[in-house]
Amino acid sequence: MSQRTVLNEPYKGLVENLAIPAEVHEVEGRRYASCATLLPIHCCNPEQVAELSEKTHHYCDVFTEQDLAAFGELAYVRLDTDTAEKVFLNRAKRILVLSSDGKLAQWRCAPTFESANQYIAGAPIVNKDGSIVSIVTVKRGNNYAVSNAEGEGGYFETSKPWETFDAGDAKFIYADKTFATREELREYVMSLPPASLASPPRPILIKGKVSRIALVDDNGRQLVHAYLSGVLTDVQYL
Repeated sequence: MSQRTVLNEPYKGLVENLAIPAEVHEVEGRRYASCATLLPIHCCNPEQVAELSEKTHHYCDVFTEQDLAAFGELAYVRLDTDTAEKVFLNRAKRILVLSSDGKLAQWRCAPTFESANQYIAGAPIVNKDGSIVSIVTVKRGNNYAVSNAEGEGGYFETSKPWETFDAGDAKFIYADKTFATREELREYVMSLPPASLASPPRPILIKGKVSRIALVDDNGRQLVHAYLSGVLTDVQYL
């Protein structure tokens, strides 16, 4: 099997001679890469998720047993066994990365790099010293997220996977419901039973004029609510 971590040839961008170790896998026609202990969470099967969630450091959509290095203004993304693309990090254009591993539902507003290459999930990203900073997992157009400890983010301790709710242009939103007026919203909230953690709560990404995340119990009561401004949420998991 080809060990390229891109789908296109010839390569585009600033291509340099640099060897970054990785192994390419193919499952049901889908190609992805692994690098040392790093794997994209969304590419793992249920058995891998159950095993790796017990021993990973908690980076969003990245299983790893090692600490990821910090990065500066530039990085290198693996193309094949001995070449990589030199890219520049953009902290102003951020992509929202979500992941669930049966223990934590994580989110990260990750910085990005722009590339005309078509990377597969798991393609390693290293800093100028050659230390691994992340792997490719998510993109929006030609912009790829760099999921690390940098950027606004966090987690909910729940076994439930992320849900997505499109609120459209609604002004009044509560959990996964919209309301025509503030009075309707207040009446609905007052009708709900007290908050309960009898079962794992639901993490929800709410898309709208301003995206937000919420943690909601089985009764529909919102336990946590946070706005996410200036972050791209319509993304593709590779």
